[in-house]
Amino acid sequence: MTFDEIPMTWYDPAVFIEVKPNYSQKGVYDWPEKVLLAGHKLATGTLEPGQTHQITRGDEAIAYFGRGSIGAEQVAAFRKVNKTTPLFVTALEDDAAAIKAEGTITFTGAAAQSTVLRFKIAGRQVRMTALATDAVADLATKLAAAINDDADIVVTAEAAAGVVTVTAKNGGEIGNDIDLRVDTLAQPVPSGLTIAIADMAGGAGNPDLQAVLDLIENSWFTKLVHPWSDVTNVQLFSDWLKTRYVATAKLDCHGFTGKRTTYGEAVSLGDLTNCAFLTLSCLNRSPASSWVHAAADCALAAFHLSNDPARQLKSLVVTGVEAPDAEDQFTQEERNLLLQHGISTYLHLDDGSTVINRMVTTYKMTSLGVTDDAWMDIMVPATMSRIRYDWSAYFNTLYPRAKLIDDNKQFQTRRGEGDTAAGSAVVSPGRIKGTWAARCQRYGGLVWIENVEETIKTSTFERDPNNKNRTNARQIVQVVGNQMVFASSLEFLA
Repeated sequence: MTFDEIPMTWYDPAVFIEVKPNYSQKGVYDWPEKVLLAGHKLATGTLEPGQTHQITRGDEAIAYFGRGSIGAEQVAAFRKVNKTTPLFVTALEDDAAAIKAEGTITFTGAAAQSTVLRFKIAGRQVRMTALATDAVADLATKLAAAINDDADIVVTAEAAAGVVTVTAKNGGEIGNDIDLRVDTLAQPVPSGLTIAIADMAGGAGNPDLQAVLDLIENSWFTKLVHPWSDVTNVQLFSDWLKTRYVATAKLDCHGFTGKRTTYGEAVSLGDLTNCAFLTLSCLNRSPASSWVHAAADCALAAFHLSNDPARQLKSLVVTGVEAPDAEDQFTQEERNLLLQHGISTYLHLDDGSTVINRMVTTYKMTSLGVTDDAWMDIMVPATMSRIRYDWSAYFNTLYPRAKLIDDNKQFQTRRGEGDTAAGSAVVSPGRIKGTWAARCQRYGGLVWIENVEETIKTSTFERDPNNKNRTNARQIVQVVGNQMVFASSLEFLA
């Protein structure tokens, strides 16, 4: 028996009682979820690059990133889905050589009757009254004014000769993901009037994500979401996420970003990386911007995987992400292929909402190029991160100053009873295995892992033959499966 406060050489009569916790029945440690949102700011934003701040109020994002910025929309999208997870923000501003994306809305003809015209610009409702007496120039002027009256929208507008030119407020390739459309479902266009949309295009020169990655090199963040899905930043992001997960870093972080893409573009994006810690959010022509989708996905994962890392996210509604039109939605065959290329898939309901079908990582193959699905689902890295964090915290809590000896009869414990002598200053590989066995019973009880007895049996612990201060272990777990596919032969008697 060992004491931390009572000396062994005290002879004066006294009663000394140390008070300290016994952790032998300690439950699983809470996962310290902490999200960093890297946002794209305007010049009016007060958050300077190189700073991080926690967001506790909605209007803070507007001040930090600027009203009508992509960054402010990202935060709003995250908080619409998840109001409880600690959220921190950092900012990048336009690249010095950035080009802003532009699109056009062109009026021709004349409305046969006065009516209200409805548009969706970057997913936001914009409306104007078109009079039968209005010329196309009048209509364009009214629409541009209606767009500019919405200070929170991520574009500006100018009218000339019946054409409204829409320009992204933030520069860069990211502006090409902004959606422009006439909301004909809400209000048909009257006969005699034609409205033509030219999609946003021409944006170039996203900010360099490296500045954000350098800023948090040694900081604990469990999720990182950003809006820049160009080739350079996606590959840079993937490489950085991999380095966070190695044993010597142990700063597990899962990344999210997204892109407005066609099927072919989504395949190309997924094939850019092979990373078990990166999730890509892709839809074809959704009214919602790609950064809104990525922020909402991150918010859902942060909340639900913190509660249960092993449970799939299928059927969760991605709040704020409106379904593409039916003809723009990926087919079942396309979704199946997208999953094979590391792109998460979604279903769309009749009410226009979007739900998760299967959230995956971009991991597809081993380092030797062999097809592999070991890290495919986001629950796998989430569960393994949770077990690694809990085991490390529990081990260090039980044995912070322990001496290490070889296994012998005195310290050998039966499987599953390794915590019965918790607090002893001496450990052996056998006793550590007993502690691991007891911990695995907890993981099994939470249904994070299955076949617990086999896990305990196949896990090995030994003292390093060349270093008396080191224990080597191989701890094998089987992450629980999820019901993804049901295959049946439904037969009838003829």
